[in-house]
Amino acid sequence: MTITLGQIADLINAELINGNIEQPIHGVATLESAQPSNISFLTNFKHLQSARQSKASAIIIERSIADLEIPQLVSKNPYLSWAKTVALFQADRSSHLPPTIHPSASIDPSCQIADNTHIGANVVIGANSIIGSDCKIHSGVIIEENCQLGNNVEIHPNAVIHFGSQIGHRCNIWSNAVIGSYGFGNAKDGTRFVRIHQLGNAILEDDVDIGAGATIDRGAVDNTVIKRGAKIDNLVMIAHNVIIGEDTAIAAQTGISGSTKIGNRVLIAGQVGFVGHIEIGDQSFIGAQAGVSKSFPPGSKITGYPARNLMDVRRSDTAITHLPELIKKVKLLEQKIDDLTNKT
Repeated sequence: MTITLGQIADLINAELINGNIEQPIHGVATLESAQPSNISFLTNFKHLQSARQSKASAIIIERSIADLEIPQLVSKNPYLSWAKTVALFQADRSSHLPPTIHPSASIDPSCQIADNTHIGANVVIGANSIIGSDCKIHSGVIIEENCQLGNNVEIHPNAVIHFGSQIGHRCNIWSNAVIGSYGFGNAKDGTRFVRIHQLGNAILEDDVDIGAGATIDRGAVDNTVIKRGAKIDNLVMIAHNVIIGEDTAIAAQTGISGSTKIGNRVLIAGQVGFVGHIEIGDQSFIGAQAGVSKSFPPGSKITGYPARNLMDVRRSDTAITHLPELIKKVKLLEQKIDDLTNKT
C-alpha cells in the first residue's frame, strides 16, 4: 500500500516539518530497521541518536528537532498518531473472511445469526444464542447456550464462551480465552468441599479486548462485568463478581480475586495479585508484581508487596542499597563506644 506523507499528516493532525507532502510512504518500521519510504516514530528522546541515523523517510515526533534532517510529523500524542498510522498499513485478514458458515460448524437451529457473519470450521453454537452482524467466529470456537454477541465481534480460534455470557459490540477475544467459566466457590462440610453453583453470568460491554488464554469467571449470584473499553492482556485471571471499570488496562499474568472492584482508567502492570472484596479507585496505577491486599482511593500510585505508595517504596528501596555501608558505620561506632567505655 502507498500513501503520501501529506495524507498521513492530515490523518493524524500533525504538522509536517522539512518534508514533501507528495513523498510516498510504503510502510512502517522501527528507527533501526526503517528503509527509505518507511515512516517511523520517536517518543523517548533518549533514542534521538537512532533517529539521526535512521533511513526512514519521516518520523512522528512530539516536538520538532531543528538539526534533524529527516522530515518530521509533529504530533501532540505521537504514540496515538503512530497507532493510527500503523492501521493504514495493517492488512486486516479478518475483513477478507467471507460471510459464510463452514459446513463442519454445529449450530443449534434455535440460534439467531445476523447478516454478514463468518463462522469457521468446527465452531459450536448452543441453543438460543444470538450472534450479531459482521461477526468473525474463527475455527474451533465454542459458544454455549443462551449467549449473546453484539455486532462486529471477533472471536479467535479455540476460545470458549460459556452459557449465558453476554458480549458487547466490537469486542475482540483471542485464542484460548475462556469467558463465563465457574467461579472458585466452595463451602466446607467437615473435611470435604461442596461446590457452590455459580448463578451469575459474565458480561463484556462494548469495545472490550480479551487476550489469549485469559479467563473470566461468571458471577456467583450477581454478574462479573468488564466495562466498556477495558483491555485485558494474555493470561489474566478475573474471578467471580469482579467489576473492571471503563478503559482500564490489565497486563499479563495478573490475578484478581472475587468481588474486587477496579475503577475506570486504571493501569495495572504485569503479575499483580489482588485479594478479594477490595476496591481500587479511578485512574490509579499499580506497578508490576504488586500484592494488593487492601482498598486504595482514586488516583493512587502503588507498587510492592504488600502494595503501598510508589514513592515510599522507591525511598525504601534506595535506603536498602545503603544498608551494607550503614552496617559498617554502626560497627565502627560500636567499637568506638566500647573503646571509650573501656578507657573509663
